[in-house]
Amino acid sequence: MADLERPWEPAGCSGELSTAVWSWCDDVVAWINHEYAWRPAQMVPACWPHHAHIARELPVLAVLRWEAENAAGPQLMEEWNRYAFPMFCDRMAQRLGESTCRTGRHQDWPAESRYTAFLDASP
Repeated sequence: MADLERPWEPAGCSGELSTAVWSWCDDVVAWINHEYAWRPAQMVPACWPHHAHIARELPVLAVLRWEAENAAGPQLMEEWNRYAFPMFCDRMAQRLGESTCRTGRHQDWPAESRYTAFLDASP
């Protein structure tokens, strides 16, 4: 069981599965943007693979949705709608801030220079 690959952690998946999971996540983003984004600012940006915080959370969100859709009762779907999805959206919006990614123009990581300075200052 410990040797099984985990699609909610695509970076740890081998070649073919990793490719399939990333493609699946792209389909999930298209679905989310069509079904749940009312305003452009609510959309998952097309540059989502360049944002580690989105790329790491998206597969988890997708697996939780898959589990909810395949559950025998409505509880998991209610939890996904009430907690998982809104919290993902809140974290995404908060972390993207006022970046141009929200308007369709990717912006590189604004904190990169501070992060590099932090690494350079570390003993």
